[in-house]
This record gives sequence, C-alpha cells and structure tokens, in this order.
Amino acid sequence: MDIVIKEKGALSTQRRKKRSKEDRKSIFEIYRSKKTIKDYFFYLKDFLNYVYDGDNPIEGEELIQLMSEIEKEDVEDYLAHLLNERKMKKTSVNKIISGLKSLYKELEKHGYKNPVKHINHFKVSRDIENILKLSFEDIKEIIGKYKITNDKEYRNITILYTLFYTGMRSEELLNLQYKHILKRDGEYFLKLEKTKSGKEQYKPLHDFLVNKLNEYQDYVSNLYNIDFNDFEERYVFPSSFEKNKKLSYRALYTLIQNMGKLINKEISPHNVRHAIATELSLNGADLIEIRDFLGHADTKVTEVYINAKSIIQKRVLEKIPMPSMDEKNN
Repeated sequence: MDIVIKEKGALSTQRRKKRSKEDRKSIFEIYRSKKTIKDYFFYLKDFLNYVYDGDNPIEGEELIQLMSEIEKEDVEDYLAHLLNERKMKKTSVNKIISGLKSLYKELEKHGYKNPVKHINHFKVSRDIENILKLSFEDIKEIIGKYKITNDKEYRNITILYTLFYTGMRSEELLNLQYKHILKRDGEYFLKLEKTKSGKEQYKPLHDFLVNKLNEYQDYVSNLYNIDFNDFEERYVFPSSFEKNKKLSYRALYTLIQNMGKLINKEISPHNVRHAIATELSLNGADLIEIRDFLGHADTKVTEVYINAKSIIQKRVLEKIPMPSMDEKNN
C-alpha cells in the first residue's frame, strides 16, 4: 500500500478494501445499547463509507465484517480527512473518536481487533466563556420576566426549574416519565434510564423542585381531567398533553433559546447544566460531589467548573478601588 503525504499531518491511501462473504453476527446482535447505536451509528457509517469503495448503502449485517478489516492507518487517514479537508473542529472530531472507541471496545470483548484503541483524542481548550454564559442570577431574571398564560408555558418554566435543580442532560429530561419520580423514606429521587453512559442513575430532588413538580402535576391533572393513577406512563414534559407525545430536542432547544432572549442571551439547555455546576462550585461543593451530581464518568470533565470558579473569583480584583496603595498623597 502506498501512503501519499498530501500536506503535513494529512494521509491518503490508494488501498481498496476486500470484502469476504463470511457470515458474522450483526453489530445490533453484539452491541445492545440502543442509545449508543443511535448516537454513534452515523459516525460509524460515515467512517466506513470513507474507507470502502461502493455506492450501495452499508447494511446492518455488513458492519461487523467491514469493521473487523479496519486498520489503525485507516482511522488516522479518516481523522486527517476530517481535520484537513472537511475543516472540522477538534471538538467535533473528538466526538467521532469517542463513538468509534465505544463501538470497537464492545467488539474487542468478542475477540475482534481494536484499531482505535491507541488513537488519542485531540487536546482542546474548554470554552470557559460558554460555561459562564448563564448564571443563577440570569435564571432568576428569566423566571421573573417569563409570562405564563397557558399549559405549554407552564410546562416550559417547569422545564427550566428541572434542568437547573437536577443538572439533567437534555435526553434525560425528554425521556422523563412520572414513573421515574420515586419516593423513599420521605425523600424524592429521579430514576434516569436514558443516560449518556447507558446505565441507570438515581438523582435526589431538591425540596423546592419537588414542590414545583407537584404543583405542575396538579395543574395538568385539573386542566385535562387526568386521574393521578394514570400519570405513571405519561411524559413529564410532553409536546402534547392529550396525546402524551415526547417533546423533541429541537423543541426543547427552541424554548430555552426563546427564554434566553428575555435577557438578551443566546443559550441552550446545556448552558443551564453549566449554570448549576458552576453554582455548586461557588457554594463549596467539591470535585467529587459535582461529578456525581452531573453524572460524569471522569473528574477531568468536571474540573472545568472548578476552573470557572477561579475565573469568577478573579473578577473580584476588578472591584478593588484605585489608585494603588503606594500612590503618594499630595
């Protein structure tokens, strides 16, 4: 195989992959996490279409065979293509690397080679300004300005409360049903089934949020004449209360974006997650506590909020009166 250096760091290969007709298990038979398949299948398909010749769509039963013939050089070539030809940001490429690593790690358990095992993520600097975009005071201002005139607006403001007081990810909130709100020994918890890790998690609920959710449920029950015994399978934040249809991410993003316009800020649901994490740090929560609250697998992801805290504290320096202390008085 000849490798052509197109420019520094960019690899191109002339190799054409061979496809055998050996029967193998489908990726769907081996890798059972539906959420991960949904998140990463697009990346995998794009990767395989880049490496292999052929115009026909890659079918499910082909995946294992095609993935098993991938070499590390194919992965490096693809990543160089994403950076140098598609001009993708390193943060976006890192998501693709994570997807490939997750899928190949599962294949490796079944005896297949793992060509991405020693592929590292690109180092990127965290966008601290984005993390600090929304504060607790901003959220209070939004709540003060947001007008509630109908059931959808009541739902929207309760979504804002829930995102902040739980630090939930968007997907977790969208899949939340009343059966996931549990009470044990007088304390309330959320059972999160659709988490990023694919594992069930339990999140304690703040008393303030419990009251808000109860008031919201009472409102919905009275408005639509729904018996409390019939709430179990209902989505807490549906797109349609009558049809019990799940809210889409686009609708969630839009409603949070519209709330941000009330204070002239462009925000997303994830900015609300940032806001509670930063607030926890400012109020003395340690790294482990914040990690567990957010459901992070690694404290390295959580450390950014500790850094954000230090930046906020440094801003106090701007409030020190001038002139300086050693300036002589006339």
